[in-house]
Formats: sequence, structure tokens, C-alpha cells
Amino acid sequence: MAALAGVATATVLYLTRDRHPELDFEAFGKPVRVAAGGERPVEMFTAVAGDRAYLAYPREDDRLAVVAVDAGTGKELWRKESATTADQWAGVVALPGAVALLADAAGSSTPRQLEVLDGGHGGPRWRHTVQGDDEMFVGRDVVAVTDHERKRLVGLKLSNGDEKWSLPDLTDQYGSTRDSVHPVTTDPAVSGPGYGDGSPRDPEQGPIEQLVQVSADKSVRLIDLDSGHEARRWKAVAEPDDLVAAHEDRLYVAGDDGRLLAYDLGKQAQPSVLYTAEDDNRRAKALAPCGEHRACLLEVTNSDDKTAAVVAAREGKGVKRWAAPGMTQLVPVGERVLARRIYPEPAATLFAPDGTKVLDDEDGVAVRVDAGNLLLFADPLGSGVDDRSVAGVGAGSGKVVPLGELKDVRGDSCSWNTQVIVCGSEEDFVLHRFVRE
Repeated sequence: MAALAGVATATVLYLTRDRHPELDFEAFGKPVRVAAGGERPVEMFTAVAGDRAYLAYPREDDRLAVVAVDAGTGKELWRKESATTADQWAGVVALPGAVALLADAAGSSTPRQLEVLDGGHGGPRWRHTVQGDDEMFVGRDVVAVTDHERKRLVGLKLSNGDEKWSLPDLTDQYGSTRDSVHPVTTDPAVSGPGYGDGSPRDPEQGPIEQLVQVSADKSVRLIDLDSGHEARRWKAVAEPDDLVAAHEDRLYVAGDDGRLLAYDLGKQAQPSVLYTAEDDNRRAKALAPCGEHRACLLEVTNSDDKTAAVVAAREGKGVKRWAAPGMTQLVPVGERVLARRIYPEPAATLFAPDGTKVLDDEDGVAVRVDAGNLLLFADPLGSGVDDRSVAGVGAGSGKVVPLGELKDVRGDSCSWNTQVIVCGSEEDFVLHRFVRE
């Protein structure tokens, strides 16, 4: 009996443990440096997936050089260059077991190349032509691309680029195929490293399994990313430019009528009304998931950002309202939500699930490390080479730990996981550890 009790206790402790404890932040030490090339690169790009970092820069022959390194040690694993040339490159994107190289485009309808290299050895896998405004959504084995030229959504095999499926875009009564496509995020995805807008950085942590397409005819369809199967369709839901967030088994829609609606993605049922604005002067500015069956809306009155407030609405639990003056964006941090602004001066307020302000109008640009931690940059991450002060923040306690300066780095090139930040500098790449080993 004692042994069984011990097993039960251990099980309870495992299930109730903090899956994302606050990190033991440590000030930057001497960086690991990785050579880029003989001369100062015009641009530099990075991407991190797990313990693998991809570092890239354009060569003089307009090809993109790519270096794969161990993110923890900086050990070079391979160094290759693209088969494609481009006048300008947009960047690199980490894929499960691979890396995508994306050329830039002068306009939304300008063709550009998407090239995929194998993550293990750097050899070429495949190439595909996309348009300037086409979007890419990464699943476990399939990459979905919005093919605006051919008016369709297409799924490409990650292994070889072969077309696995395609779905024609839906049209309205006037023949328009205007649409918007949104990933159905998962709890792991919004609990790992994120871009500034909150979208996941690491495709291996919560890869996309489903997409939501909002079409010109105001319908919404749920699409399985692996097979392209249309699992469900709803009519008269939203316009393509409405605020939409899809998370786990819910679709949230904030329309111009002042209502916040929740659709159960597992049922062909009418939506739940989570919230209705008190008057026509209130407008939704941002929308993000912020817990199980809960959505957070950033609302302003008379288009004045000084009146901004977070409206947290959960099915069957009512609505809570938290003041967030001046904020313009929402970022999910697990069940917490980060309200932030970049201009005129960057600042962030982090709300706990109960509305407690963990950070209150804290100066700086806050980004997600995981559900329990943030990085706080003193200034916006621009393209210029500069010294950039950084701090680590515990999302539970709000404790701010200065990490020091990233010397002479290009801010918009930086990527991170839960231990290391990687940036392009003046002439090479630098890797800085920010937690104790």
C-alpha cells in the first residue's frame, strides 16, 4: 500500500508541476563567434529550432550562404549555399528537420523562390516558386502555401516538395477570392519561443496541424494541413480582414458589430457570444488566446490608444476588463497575455490569468521565451548595427534580471530558444547564453 501511495503521490506531483518554471537567468559572458564571410555581409539572418541554429547571409554572387551550428556550443555542423540567386533575400525559416530559404520580392505579385535544405547535411531538398504575398504554414510533414496566383491553397511534401494536395479558393458573388489563412495554434506552440507578434518560432514545438481559411464569401473552413481535407465549414462568419484567432478547439472572431464570438471547431454549431461592446465607440484592435476556452481582446474607445483595455472572456465565466493604456498588440504567453507597444516608446504590460499586472508598463520590447519567461530588449530590434541591452523576466514573479548588452548586433536578425540568443553582428554571428548551465 505504501508503495502504491508513493506512486500516486509522484503522479500527482508530475501532473501538477510547473512545466515552464522561471529560468535561472545569467548575465551574458563572452560570446561564441561564427564566421560569416570575408567581407561585411549586406544582410544577416538567423533561425533556431531546438538545439540547432541556422545562420545565413548573402554572398557576392547573390546566393545565400547558410551555416548550421549547435546552438549550445556554436560548433559548425555544415556550411552550404543556395542553388537560387536573388537580388535580395527575405530570410530563413526553420522547418522540422530542414531549413527554408526565402528570396525577397519587389511586390505582392512578383515571383520569388522558396528553397529547402536538409537540416542534417545541408543538401538541397527542393525548390518552389511563390508570389511576394504568399504565406507559408509549417506542419510535421507538409508545408502549406497560399498560392494567390492560381487562387488556391496547396500542400507540399516537406521531404521532396511534391504537391500532396490543393484546394481552390472560395469566391463570393462578385468572383472575388480574397481570403485570410490562420494557423490553429496549440498550447505547446504558444508556450515556446515566439516572434514579436507571438507566432511560434520553433516549428518542432507544436507544429501546425490545422488551418482556418476566411473567404471572401464570409465563410470559414477548417482544413487538415497534412491531407488538405476540409473538416468543416461555417457560413456568414467573418470578413477576411476581421480579427480572427484559432487555438486548440476554438475559433475566436471579433467583427465590426462589437461582438466576440467563439466557435467550437469540433462541431457544426452556432457560436457562443463571449462579449458585446457597450457602445459603437469601442473597437477591437487585437485578439489572442489566453487560456483554455478564453480569448483576450484589446479594445479602444474612439480610436484612442490611451483608452486601451484588455477584455478577457471565457465561455460560461463572464468577462474581465483590465486597463492597458497605450498598448497596441497582444501576445499569448501560455495562459498569460502580454500587452505591448513599439511606438512612440516601447513598453509592455504582462497580465497573469487573474488580471494581476506582473509587469506594469515596463519600458522595452518584450518577447516570449516560453510560457514562464520573457526577454526584454531596451529598444526596438531594428536592422542597424548597435549595442542592445537585454533583460530576462520571470513571467510569474515579474522579476527583471539584467543580462547585459549584445555588442554590435543587428537586432532584427536575432533568434532564440530557452537558453541561447543568436544574432548577426558587424561581420560575423554571435551566440550568447543567458541561463546558467
